Amino acid sequence: MTSPTTPAPATKPNECIIDVHPNIFDLTGKLTVDFYNATNPNEPVTFVHVDQTLIVKVHVELGGRILNYLCDTQLCVCLAFESCGSGPEGEFCQWLKLDPCRTNVYDFEFRLPAGQLPSGECGKSYDICITLGSKDCCGKVGFIFGRCKDLQITVLPADVSGTPA
Repeated sequence: MTSPTTPAPATKPNECIIDVHPNIFDLTGKLTVDFYNATNPNEPVTFVHVDQTLIVKVHVELGGRILNYLCDTQLCVCLAFESCGSGPEGEFCQWLKLDPCRTNVYDFEFRLPAGQLPSGECGKSYDICITLGSKDCCGKVGFIFGRCKDLQITVLPADVSGTPA
């Protein structure tokens, strides 16, 4: 019996064996998400007012020697949202092509315009879920996957007082 690390013997004349180094699949990754108010895109927030644009930045950092073999692989990031209580739900997705000869860092930015997430009468909390997927250079499902859940953003009614919240 052959173990998983021992290649199977050649079974036909002139049939050869290809050994794949076990460390070649050394893919690592980091996925982070931050929320910003478009009026101050450098300061992360946990809430916005309904009349403000929400920016969601998703940062993907990949590592490992295998990256050099993933040229033209496509990354997909989807942002899904669901209101706590009655209200909307939805999803937005973006695709980027891996270019490991140039970078191992990929940034996605989603802009949810004012009013996209209604505040309700008193304010409303939204659950946000981020899904990372991939397709190989042939368009088939790849092997890079990730997710961020347990993210929330609070949308407050418009600030009509004119004073900063």
